[in-house]
Amino acid sequence: MTAHPAPPRSAPTVRHPANPHRLAVGQMVVVGAAAALFLRGTTSGPWALFALFVGPEIVLLGGVLALLTVTYLLGTFTLHGSRLTERPAGRCAWTLALWAGGAVLVGFGRAALGHLGFDPEQHPEAGHWFLGLAVAVVVGLLSRSRQVRIVSAALIAFFVVITAALRTLT
Repeated sequence: MTAHPAPPRSAPTVRHPANPHRLAVGQMVVVGAAAALFLRGTTSGPWALFALFVGPEIVLLGGVLALLTVTYLLGTFTLHGSRLTERPAGRCAWTLALWAGGAVLVGFGRAALGHLGFDPEQHPEAGHWFLGLAVAVVVGLLSRSRQVRIVSAALIAFFVVITAALRTLT
C-alpha cells in the first residue's frame, strides 16, 4: 500500500458579510443609540440616587466601563463591520477610537451650539443625542463599507468646517 500525502492546508479564510453597508449602518445605529440612551439613563433616576451614596466618580467610572464593554461586545458580535473588529486587539482600538472621536466631535458641537446661542446646560438631552450621533458617525468612518466611510468623512468635515466658520465669525 502506498501512502497518500495529506492535501496541503490552506490558510483560514475570513468570511465577509454579504452586505457590509447594512452591517456598518447597523453598528452605527446600535452604538449611537447605546450612547444616547446610556447617558440619558445616568443623569436621572436610580443612578443619581446611587451616586449620593457611593459618590458620582464611582458611578461615572462604572458607567464608562460598562459602555466600553458593551461597545467591545458589539464589535465582537459584528466582526466584519470594520477591519479593526476582526481581532481582539483591534476591537480594543476600535472601541477607544469610537469614544475618543465622539468626545472630540461633541467638544466641537458644544462650541458650535454656544456660538449659535444654544445653551446645552439647559437642555442636557440634546447633548446625549449629540454624543450618540457623533459616535455613530465615527463608527461609520471606521467601517468596512467605502460608501459609509465617505459619507461619514463628509459629515465630519462639513461639521468641522461649519464649527470653524462660526468661531471665526464671532
